[in-house]
Amino acid sequence: MMVANRKQLSIVLYLNYIVHGMGLIILTQNMKALSSAWSSPIATVSYVISGIGIGRLVAYYLLGSLSDRYGRKVFVVLGMISYFIFFVGIPLTKDIQVAYLLAILAGVANSALDSGTYPTFMEMADKNGAANILIKAALSLGEFVLPIFIGMNENLGGWYGFAFLIAAGLLLINFLLISRTTFPKQTTPDRQSTHRLIDGTKMTRTKLGLIAILSVYGYTSMALMILFTQWITLYGTDVLHLSNMQAHFLLSLYSAGSITGVLVLFTLLKRALFKDKTLIVWLNGLSLLTLLIICYATNPLVVSIASFIFGLTAAGGVMQVGLNIFLSLFPQAKGRVTGIYFSFGSLASFSVPIITGMLSQMSTAAALRSNLIIAVLSFVLWIVGKRLMDATDPSFQKERNQINWIDFWILKLLQRRFKLVESIGRKKLKDNAVIFDPAREKEIFNKIDRQITDVENRAYYQAIFQSILMHSKHCQSQIKKGGTIE
Repeated sequence: MMVANRKQLSIVLYLNYIVHGMGLIILTQNMKALSSAWSSPIATVSYVISGIGIGRLVAYYLLGSLSDRYGRKVFVVLGMISYFIFFVGIPLTKDIQVAYLLAILAGVANSALDSGTYPTFMEMADKNGAANILIKAALSLGEFVLPIFIGMNENLGGWYGFAFLIAAGLLLINFLLISRTTFPKQTTPDRQSTHRLIDGTKMTRTKLGLIAILSVYGYTSMALMILFTQWITLYGTDVLHLSNMQAHFLLSLYSAGSITGVLVLFTLLKRALFKDKTLIVWLNGLSLLTLLIICYATNPLVVSIASFIFGLTAAGGVMQVGLNIFLSLFPQAKGRVTGIYFSFGSLASFSVPIITGMLSQMSTAAALRSNLIIAVLSFVLWIVGKRLMDATDPSFQKERNQINWIDFWILKLLQRRFKLVESIGRKKLKDNAVIFDPAREKEIFNKIDRQITDVENRAYYQAIFQSILMHSKHCQSQIKKGGTIE
């Protein structure tokens, strides 16, 4: 795949997810405006939002399987068209039933984009799934910008529909870009067996357990984010008594934390500094702790800081890490795995607005604090999940992980050493000094010999340092008079 086309395709896909991020929260951020426009209570608006979950539930598994067979681009374009109709239709309708149908269509758009986009990045030679984590950054960018715009628009007395039409306009731009873009060649293994998730000859109890855990985590990880984004703004005004702009800004802080978390996760996964199964346990534990603070702290500053950290841990790409783990277990069925994972997420999209809509009739605080149950479940799932994954590792995997960590720092120190070697080489060139210094080399080897404690490996250490010194001398010999290296 050409580099230029790869970049253009990445831009198109990420821009889709900026709009998708706006689509995920645009109804929840306009609940009061929609309640007024539809002459209905907040709880009814929350029930309409559950239509997104129905659309996702109906479409995810089906579209995931079809994208394995018929290509990714078809389903990405289908998602864009569905979202466009949703964004244009919602501000123009006054009918609850029509709004509910449009919400279902938004769910279909969600599933179509996910089923086409995640496998596409895996097929663009992204072996460790780090680019999939950047999808979350694009999504979070949309979630960050939209609440600020809506807050400012409300303060100026603007029409709530402007936000919907801006999102539709971005999709029109992306339609032009995607029409000139080709997708990577899709792997096409045997149609009779390769798309099957479960192969009776290979499936173990541990894998079945991980399928169950990862599927349920598809629900809890999505529910954790949906519930928070739906109720935090109203919680800010009703419970913390913040101004309208301050309450909207809590969600923007959450999204800023999410973007920060994505960048951190991207770096960690790209450099393979931590195993994904270790990261996911820590992130779920920290998200539970910060959610406790949000739900029971009364100081707005403390809640604001906790919202940022909660976004970093709960929405910083941890759901995508779970998907990457799932995909790595079943690489022959990427689209189907994506469909299963997000089908459970769609159950959250459907059930959370309904359940919290009922809880909101008690109080807004009850609706938001119910998220603690979900956070506890996510944490417990991954404590068990990590133990199962550890059981499937080779007996020497722990040592290999330690070696990977040591190798990381060896490389860092070697890079630093060669910078110093180059600096010395330039000074030698300036002073017309010889490169080879026998006395210095003897001093280095004597020092190494004195520091070696496991003498049985002395010959290996000497050979390694002999190679380092040989290449250091070669590096210095390549330095030109201008100070550059040939």
